[in-house]
Amino acid sequence: MKNYLFGISIYADNLMNSGVLNEYKIEGLFDNSASKWGRQIFGLTVERPYYNPEIEIIVSVKESYHIEIMKQLLELGYRRFIFFLKKGEGIYEKKIHDYSGVDYERDKENLVLLFLEHRSYSNICALEYMVKNNLVNTYAYRIKVINSDKERDDYKYELVAAKYIITERWWHVYDPAVKAKVIQCWHGFPLKTMGHMLYNYDKITDGFIDYEWEHFDYILSYGINYNTFMSACYGTIQKYYTITGMPRNDLLFHVDGKKNLERIMTESKGKKIILYMPTFREMRGIVNGDKEGYLYYWSDFDIEILQKFCRERNLFFLFKLHPCDVSNVSEWCAWSDCMGALTDEMLMDKCMYEYLNAADFLITDYSSVYFDYMLLNRPIIFTNKDEESYGSGRGFIMEPIDFWRPGAVVHTMDKIFKEIDKVLDGKDEYRQKREELMPFVHRYTDGGSTQRLFDLMKRESEESDKKEGNIEKV
Repeated sequence: MKNYLFGISIYADNLMNSGVLNEYKIEGLFDNSASKWGRQIFGLTVERPYYNPEIEIIVSVKESYHIEIMKQLLELGYRRFIFFLKKGEGIYEKKIHDYSGVDYERDKENLVLLFLEHRSYSNICALEYMVKNNLVNTYAYRIKVINSDKERDDYKYELVAAKYIITERWWHVYDPAVKAKVIQCWHGFPLKTMGHMLYNYDKITDGFIDYEWEHFDYILSYGINYNTFMSACYGTIQKYYTITGMPRNDLLFHVDGKKNLERIMTESKGKKIILYMPTFREMRGIVNGDKEGYLYYWSDFDIEILQKFCRERNLFFLFKLHPCDVSNVSEWCAWSDCMGALTDEMLMDKCMYEYLNAADFLITDYSSVYFDYMLLNRPIIFTNKDEESYGSGRGFIMEPIDFWRPGAVVHTMDKIFKEIDKVLDGKDEYRQKREELMPFVHRYTDGGSTQRLFDLMKRESEESDKKEGNIEKV
């Protein structure tokens, strides 16, 4: 094999002078600049890049160009590259990437990356679950879950080879060599203000929001109202939205949440589950509403009375709080036979939506989880202890907010007990209101959102192939 340097620049010169290339006999030079072709550098003639199976490539450019160079080399036919990453003055780390075992030509048309940022968001986990359990027709796409770990051997390859990248929050790679279509799922129907709709939005400090959302090729949607609210928050335009429903909601139809819960909390077996899942109040130093806005800070809250109520009615009270707040209840739950705290550590290889349909009741405040829970058509109770301060601070994107809350709104524990007792006695007073609100939120009320997403990718691929074919004919 002949060793060729790819990229003749100051970086290549520094590599040569550092001595890290002494173990290699450099026999050729490649560079993309036509002005360098034919010139003598390092005693060798610079050539225009081409494929030769007898050549091994040593990439000698800065790391910021690695993705672009790797894509070019893969297109030429190379599958093995050596990179040198600068770690300090005169210090370089060698990294060998060998992709001889992958089918790059096929991956260009079939590789779908699921970008998992956090399991609590659930869409990526749902896609993984649906694929792994053969609950969806993937049309032979190769599905792979990834994260932002740049040290992974496959990281750069996956970015340049992918046909689609699916995320549910942000996407962090904006390299012209990444040609994948990026699909945004987001992680909730907007009830609280976000982005441009925040009272304290500042173009200078928050302008990255516009930049982020400009890079999404498709935005999955619940329905036309979702399009409207998200567009107001992030400045997106209608044509990027595609109404499929959200993949995470498929788990409500395909997963046995009660069995999942019983495996980690045996005390819940045989009991009706009350899930208390409020939104966060403080994160990264920013307080929304009152720090003491949670149910268990109310003036009439008493842990002993709550447990007595649950024991008498064979209920299990399940807390799912923001990680910043779970310590407030963990001590109670540690010794209780009728309550528990579902933490991110307990989720392990699962996500929250693999437990959500375990709940027979949902208690929340301003968390958008209730829009998804509505698909189960089960009772929802809303708490509003700090609604005024939350509304004047963070704010709500919908008015009147009571129209969008299909359940009793209470602010004491005693009233929550009364609402629960009504349902236990067979009086579900808000069933009709939930059903009336449903079409304002969900166009689809089935477990087929993941399939609609794969249908979208298949349809988009076919249309793209037709366009490319037409261009070639012309």
